Amino acid sequence: MGDQQPDVLVIGAGPAGIACAYFLQQRGIAYEVADQADVIASTWAYQYPSLRLNTTRFYSHLPGAKFPLSFRLFPTARQYHAYLVRFAQRHRLNIRLGVTVRRVAPEGGGWRVERSDGVFHYAAVVAASGRYPNPYTPRIPGLDAFPGAVMHAHDYRRPEPFAGQRVMVIGNGPTGVDLACELPQAADRPVLLAMRTGIRLKPRWPLGLPKHAWMLLTDRLPARIGVPLERWIEDISYRNVARWGIKVPSPDSASGAAGTRGPELIRAVRRGDVRPVDAPLRFEGRAAIMPDGSRLEVDSVILATGYRPALAYLDIACETDETGLPLRQRADYPVYRGYLPHTGYEARGCPGLYIAGVFYQGRGALHNFNVEGAIIADQIARRLAQRAARPTFMSAAPAVS
Repeated sequence: MGDQQPDVLVIGAGPAGIACAYFLQQRGIAYEVADQADVIASTWAYQYPSLRLNTTRFYSHLPGAKFPLSFRLFPTARQYHAYLVRFAQRHRLNIRLGVTVRRVAPEGGGWRVERSDGVFHYAAVVAASGRYPNPYTPRIPGLDAFPGAVMHAHDYRRPEPFAGQRVMVIGNGPTGVDLACELPQAADRPVLLAMRTGIRLKPRWPLGLPKHAWMLLTDRLPARIGVPLERWIEDISYRNVARWGIKVPSPDSASGAAGTRGPELIRAVRRGDVRPVDAPLRFEGRAAIMPDGSRLEVDSVILATGYRPALAYLDIACETDETGLPLRQRADYPVYRGYLPHTGYEARGCPGLYIAGVFYQGRGALHNFNVEGAIIADQIARRLAQRAARPTFMSAAPAVS
């Protein structure tokens, strides 16, 4: 850490942590980033090779560093990882790898951090460890006794290990759709895609342009025209997909696959490569028991059931939501067009603790990381300025005549 104890610790060297580090550095705030992995942005370093970003190049890059033209419109995960490493190196971000943060607790108006390399004290801590390290496994009766392979999508890399197997993918988010469409390369067809909420499938190129190209255009229009136009474009989706057995959520329900784009699932279902089914009620041996009472025999189960905030190191009494994510303290920040109002990222009731990398609304997570990083750096700068302005009271020794 050098001779100077940093004022701020950023936990996590993924894109959210990198964005925070960049903005802290731009403001001249002493910081360091700690990550338990041995590579920068380890989440992206070990993704399945076929993965591409589901947000375009226009809104997915870090500040002042547009993607190379060779990345095309939707960069691959491997391209994105190499990009993050180059960005961190070019800006000489203060990142320490192989350092595990074990406990973060308030102490003395700041934060006591117990790490694998010692105990340190910081004026502020940014929890940018995201969700990916904490895969969520739902409780499905009988799954713990399932005799075949059970894997979370977190650990999936390629279809070959499932050669000739009957596979059920549980989860209708973008990852579940990706895996269900890729697995028929090796697995026994059809791959079963178990859906609970249903999928709103949208074209990757609505009216001939990608979603983010429309955003670029509508941003340049007066709000009274641009905002409704953008909403109309966003609502365009494939129609009549239910005839292929693809479950569609009701208009007033939320879907984990709200951002799923492209015709790949429709094509896979029509070819007979993928069969959409309801989510199973339970497992009995190798049989998935379905809501209609039918039994589907499977050899492997892949859980594409999402993630929860990876914040087990926080030893705090902050208010949280149902997933364990600390609620944010209200703050006055502008409302950005296309976003929910930004209320700041300091945890409610926990001054000096900031949460980054877990809010996905608006232009997409990768763009949001930049917005979050800029606001967090601003909030921390204000906090440090307030601390520096506080008077120090000293006991005066009695005068000696």
